[in-house]
Amino acid sequence: MEIAANTATTGNEWHYELNGVKLGPVSHSEILSLISSSKLARGSYVWKKGMPDWATLDSTVFSSQFSDSPPPLIGDAIDNTLVWFLAFAPLLSVFVAGFLSAATHKSMSSFWWVNLALNVALSIADQNKLQKAGHNTEKMGAAWLVPVYMFNRAKILKQNNAYFIVWVVLFCLSLISDF
Repeated sequence: MEIAANTATTGNEWHYELNGVKLGPVSHSEILSLISSSKLARGSYVWKKGMPDWATLDSTVFSSQFSDSPPPLIGDAIDNTLVWFLAFAPLLSVFVAGFLSAATHKSMSSFWWVNLALNVALSIADQNKLQKAGHNTEKMGAAWLVPVYMFNRAKILKQNNAYFIVWVVLFCLSLISDF
């Protein structure tokens, strides 16, 4: 839901983006309050009258709010080992379920939870790692919603979404297997 913008926006009123929703107008001090409460971060988008386009907070007059901490790591600076294990989790879970099925003489379908557990555990581990790299992972989506998390992760970290595509393909293949 979008908050209606005031048509009489002055040069001191700001609009901001939060979770993909345009909000505002608000005052300069309200933006500072949102920053101090961690609702807005250095990569959050803002706009005010006179600006040609939306800009990140750290590229505006609010940049001084972030000068004492480095920006989050992006691109090649992020180790993607965990996310690639996550991309192959649907295939790995078929192997684990097959092993458990053979060991217990139960149907592979009785081990459906292996896929869920492996995906969630790897997503949470990756999310924790990204938080240590300085990212606000709330914008990536819930870790248990793996495809949403992986897609948003690639976008925010400015990486290609190959691991997202691999996960989707392998997940679809795991659905049509005996699993």
